[in-house]
Amino acid sequence: MAAALERALGSVTVGEAAAPVPVLVLGPAGSGRTALLLRAALAGGGDGPRALFLAPSALPRLPGGGDGDDGGNDPRALQRLELRYPPSAAALARELAALPARPRPPGLLLLDGLERYLGGAPGAPARLAALLLESARSPGPPRPPAQVVASLRLPPPGPHVLPALRRYFPAECRLRPGAPPRLRACLTRPGAPPRRWRLHFGPQGRLRVTPGDGDSEGDEDTEPEQDGDGDQGWG
Repeated sequence: MAAALERALGSVTVGEAAAPVPVLVLGPAGSGRTALLLRAALAGGGDGPRALFLAPSALPRLPGGGDGDDGGNDPRALQRLELRYPPSAAALARELAALPARPRPPGLLLLDGLERYLGGAPGAPARLAALLLESARSPGPPRPPAQVVASLRLPPPGPHVLPALRRYFPAECRLRPGAPPRLRACLTRPGAPPRRWRLHFGPQGRLRVTPGDGDSEGDEDTEPEQDGDGDQGWG
């Protein structure tokens, strides 16, 4: 959700009301997609929502914290975070189908490495996105749906992928590598001006965030993939 990412980037405080808007985090290899999703999960320390982080493979480490209220150094934040690693699209579907039956469903649902679950079928992106959003809704007592944030590696695995996903994810956070180890982040969502930040990854994945300078460079869906070690920026 846009508010979850904005909170992770230091511009929204816990408790500010906002309608859940699914967000797609886009960036090439090594652009920090995984680190940003984890920062969103831990933002707010012990006062944030319960978070479920799904990924196709285990993380090498948890984030090392950073400046501001990212929650990385708060043990209460880690108690809110559940990590699950479904290795296939079928395993992911089972995880998502079981969410509504949980006695305490998560308030924040994060899916990293979405491209690893798509396969080659043209309808796979739409089916997975619909399942994500449906799983975020609780069938029990009235409560807001879970905030959904998913990451996709660029370039996408096919020309049909982004158009299909954008039907379900009206907000996007685009990550662009700058001079290593710096990145630029731009969040766009319906009815709001773009928000921009500069991200700097230090030792052990420590992340420092500063406001962007308001540049308006265009974003291309098929930007060339950047070389990266996949570790400094965590994906």
